[in-house]
Amino acid sequence: MSGWPTVGVAGARGVVGGVFCSILADAGLPAECFRAFGHEEGNTLEYGGASVPVHVLTDETARELDILFLAVDAAQSREIMAGPGASVPLVVDNSSAFRLADDVPLVVPEANAHAARDRSGNLIANPNCTTAAAVVALAPIRDTAGLASVDLASYQAVSGAGRKGLDAFEAERGTEHRNRSDGSPFHGRIADSVVPQIDVLDESGWTGEEKKIHAEIRKILEMPDLDVAATTVRVPVHTGHSVALHLRTERDTSVEELEAGLRAAPGLEYRPADGSERHPMPLDVEGRDPVLVGRLRAIPGRPNGFALWLSSDNLRKGAALNAIQVAAAADPDKFGRLLPKPR
Repeated sequence: MSGWPTVGVAGARGVVGGVFCSILADAGLPAECFRAFGHEEGNTLEYGGASVPVHVLTDETARELDILFLAVDAAQSREIMAGPGASVPLVVDNSSAFRLADDVPLVVPEANAHAARDRSGNLIANPNCTTAAAVVALAPIRDTAGLASVDLASYQAVSGAGRKGLDAFEAERGTEHRNRSDGSPFHGRIADSVVPQIDVLDESGWTGEEKKIHAEIRKILEMPDLDVAATTVRVPVHTGHSVALHLRTERDTSVEELEAGLRAAPGLEYRPADGSERHPMPLDVEGRDPVLVGRLRAIPGRPNGFALWLSSDNLRKGAALNAIQVAAAADPDKFGRLLPKPR
């Protein structure tokens, strides 16, 4: 099909892989230009009303691609980039494998699209799903009044843990026991509860998820010394991460000035704090593209202190959609057609 790139998705049968397929099909990418990759040959998946085969990614199949999206874990991403991924003109990786590598850009287009264009290699990293949503709100505040510090607490949906997370949530719902289900990826029962640990703890008590967010926010905002702290929590929500942000700006500003910056910013939908519109909630973002931002308010007694709340679809802006937007930012002429119609 003239004008369409050949697009591959590794991990196409997973939770995030399925969202990649849905977005690409919605954008109109023909099945003839789509390649699905998995662990073994012989499977198929539905794509845009057609049944397409799932292949193993090899050097030969990689050479057919214009772009490859990786929706696999970090170990698999490293293996792919050490092999067939090296021959693909552009790879966007959704895992944590390369996010903090000095020579790999980490991109949220609303904050640092130039990093995708100015890359030196063929690889761009996609951030943690919570980081992606937070940065969409933090970037316009940075540009309006600067940022001195950021404290955040996340309320992360079970779909962020992939198929195992969804299965554990469903298995536990409606049961009365207090233990987690067999095979659960969570550090405790998730149904009817919250789990204040995502990933493993280090010797100081910080989790891997929290440390990712600390480092990734600094890298994307290009503020390596920014004071950042995070507490990450898994909540019994199917899809949609939420984040409470408490921050300090570098210069004196006002709620009105920050509100104006947020209203004008790309990638977000602002909801006023006065309750005239419903505050952002996971139910409002599932299947939608923008980050919903609201409850902006000044913190009494804290100079230049402000608080706000946001919700975002962790499978779209937190993963597949952001990766496709990254590709479009890297090469608008070649990959701009992959962007879906706004939802």
